[in-house]
Amino acid sequence: MATIDIIGGIFIDVYIFKDNKNYVHDSNITIIPGGCGLNVAIGLSRLGHKVRIFGNIGSDFMGEYCLKILSEYGVDTNWIQKLNYPTPTFITINEKPLAVSRKVADLDILLSKNKADYLFITTEVNSNIVNSSIFMNYKKTFFDIGPRPKIINKKYENVIYIGNEKECEKFSFNCDIVKLGLNGVRWGDIKLEGNKEEAPYKIGMGDVFDVFLIDGILNNKEKEIILKSAITKSESVMKELGALNKIIKFPKSH
Repeated sequence: MATIDIIGGIFIDVYIFKDNKNYVHDSNITIIPGGCGLNVAIGLSRLGHKVRIFGNIGSDFMGEYCLKILSEYGVDTNWIQKLNYPTPTFITINEKPLAVSRKVADLDILLSKNKADYLFITTEVNSNIVNSSIFMNYKKTFFDIGPRPKIINKKYENVIYIGNEKECEKFSFNCDIVKLGLNGVRWGDIKLEGNKEEAPYKIGMGDVFDVFLIDGILNNKEKEIILKSAITKSESVMKELGALNKIIKFPKSH
């Protein structure tokens, strides 16, 4: 299997669900590790790839929780820095973003001179890395342009740019692969639809899609087969609350 470096967010995700917005005492709250970087790292590791992740966490129990989960799923965490700030946190209410604390995510990241074969990166990290020439050191880079596509000011030839429809509209360049929600996905001239079923829990479906997209490309599968698998796998976990839960529960069989 491939060796893959991940440069992306390592967050704590807080999911709040409440029926009555004026009454706080009936809220359901779930707190789990997250961030697209963490999720995709675990997903690719589950599929047998050799994965290491680069990023920052805080010197707190939440950061240790993230390290523990990553290690449990076989991800190399030796390049994660512990800094004297709180671990980044992403908070939603009824799956709508409420607040993001990202101080540590915007700081410099410790990188290795020895590169893997492939890179996956997101805009969860600071713009200096996003707009550097790091991509030239890899055979191919998979770039999920979310959540901040506007910070990207350069485009490289050996990079596959991935985003949802809103992110790609804000992107200064063209996305190679566009996730269209209920309308499926588009990759160049190829467009495939999903099951058209509204997902009970949407957050994290895109991360599962990315995992199977990357895995399919690395295994030299045809585009339509890759897209069909990525759509099917992401839809299979739409009833799982939380991005990480989707990642650790998707069926590995292709």
